[in-house]
Amino acid sequence: MGGKRTKDEVIGVVFSKFRPERSDVLADVGCHSCKVSAFFSPYVKKVYAVDIDLSNVDLKLLKRCKNVELVKSHGVEFFKEKRGVSLVFFGGTDRIEEMIELAYEANVRKFCVSAARIEVAVKAKNAMESAGIFDEIVAVNIWRSYKLAGYTAFKPINPVFLVFGSR
Repeated sequence: MGGKRTKDEVIGVVFSKFRPERSDVLADVGCHSCKVSAFFSPYVKKVYAVDIDLSNVDLKLLKRCKNVELVKSHGVEFFKEKRGVSLVFFGGTDRIEEMIELAYEANVRKFCVSAARIEVAVKAKNAMESAGIFDEIVAVNIWRSYKLAGYTAFKPINPVFLVFGSR
């Protein structure tokens, strides 16, 4: 996802679509730095920050989060074991169709897949359609300002496709 850190603007879109409740449990699958986990932490009961490689976790960021549990696992294995998750954000997309299916079987209520590649977004859309939970794909394009010859110009950041589903 362009530097592997979810952009604040993308997190804002996900948050507005999820509208988390205090009783929700979020799984941040493919959490990488845990930026999404840390953002959602104050708004939900618990966050599972799941990744097969926890070496990129920003421990300083998580220090203030009391309800985040780091889980070293692939999302497939995580959903085979964990129950009680109501919201899932997939930042990691390896085996996305299988993860969506297992999350659905685990009674997840709201789903978001963040994909930098359109083909992955289409795979996620198709998996959600098969489960009867597909809502929409939102393409998020972020442009950041910078100074150019004394004026303000904008530099684009690669678009992100957010695939949303709910039951």
